[in-house]
Amino acid sequence: MLLPDSAVLSAAIDWLGNGLWDLTWWQVVLYTLVTTHITIAAVTIFLHRTQTHRAMDLGPIPSHFFRFWLWLGTGMVTK
Repeated sequence: MLLPDSAVLSAAIDWLGNGLWDLTWWQVVLYTLVTTHITIAAVTIFLHRTQTHRAMDLGPIPSHFFRFWLWLGTGMVTK
């Protein structure tokens, strides 16, 4: 059985344990808060006010950004 080189194995274990960016706990919390805030704003502004009630008209750039963000972050298909 072929085992990987110890440096490769060590790097793989380090990557699995610490992730790609090796963030501290407060950086993970900050990332979570920012992405959650953008998602809530996308649902509120884009889906509810713009798409459902047609109470707002967004330009193509914010509309595509919100649509892409919701598709990427939540998997929602927004037609």
